[in-house]
Amino acid sequence: MCRAPGSEAGRAMDAARSRVLRLLPAVLLGAHAIGVVPLDPLLSAAWGRLGGMAFFRGPMAEAYVAAFSFLGWIVLFSLADALPGLARFRLVPFASDTKPAHIVAVHGVLIWATFLAVGEPFGRAVPAAILAAHLFCVLVAGSLAVLRRHDGMVWYTLRAYLQFMGYLVGIAVFHLFKTPASAPWDDIAVGRLVCEVTFGIVAYDFLFSWLHYGMHCRLLARFLDHHQHHQISAFSRRLLAADTVNHGLLDFALQVGVNIVVQNIGVCGMPKHKLARFLHNIVVTGLLVESHAGYDGFWSSHRLYPGVFGGALRHVQHHTKGKEFYQQFFCYLDDYVFA
Repeated sequence: MCRAPGSEAGRAMDAARSRVLRLLPAVLLGAHAIGVVPLDPLLSAAWGRLGGMAFFRGPMAEAYVAAFSFLGWIVLFSLADALPGLARFRLVPFASDTKPAHIVAVHGVLIWATFLAVGEPFGRAVPAAILAAHLFCVLVAGSLAVLRRHDGMVWYTLRAYLQFMGYLVGIAVFHLFKTPASAPWDDIAVGRLVCEVTFGIVAYDFLFSWLHYGMHCRLLARFLDHHQHHQISAFSRRLLAADTVNHGLLDFALQVGVNIVVQNIGVCGMPKHKLARFLHNIVVTGLLVESHAGYDGFWSSHRLYPGVFGGALRHVQHHTKGKEFYQQFFCYLDDYVFA
């Protein structure tokens, strides 16, 4: 599976862009290490501002960051599907598909109406403004008519809403029985932040990859509900970014459970820093959505670090074939163990 071919000049430009993005983190960290660009003061100032906000101080803060990160990444790629100019980057060829954008618009109406009703976590003014913007888009675009016109789109949108809110309700119930672990709130050095976030991503991928492999074994597949994640909707006939969160209850609980375990592993002789926990949720959700969105762009993880990240190139094949490429992010287990 590969993307639609572009011009030779376009491919050369994409390769150059990938090289720049690939080197950028190393250049920044190297400049920081030799004192040319000291990042610690900038990080301290940013964290001092963010860490003082009431939103990040609540017991549900990590869950909210994870949920809104999923939502943000899915919205981003769903809107990208509607742009004809990105056609050459798509693994499954199509010029433009606005159905995912209609789904996230109606999905947003349901979510922000709920937050407006409960008044958490942003009070009522912010949800009211965002809800008004969503309603305007839905009415102007005729999104409800689009959903009714395509088989399964109404249920798909409702199910996505229930999964979003169900995750938050589940974490809230979990907190009734288990007090969230305390985490350091003080200033954090860039080196420690990078180490903790990197370790968390690698650990999450390693642990869940074994569970994912087991979900495809005949013996365990009978007792697990992973098959729901591999269902391709009739209205799309391809994998969508929103399919990232299309899980059965047990499958979903295992993913969340692995993430909770990983978030509570300290690697620097102390509990994982709160900022590292937030960034972990943002990066992990981004990598998960990217691997389902079906883009082979110069920004894609498998283009930036080929042979290290599998990205959409491998994961779309996994969904297409129903086997092979069980790792969520990386390649080493698929290449040397699961193969």
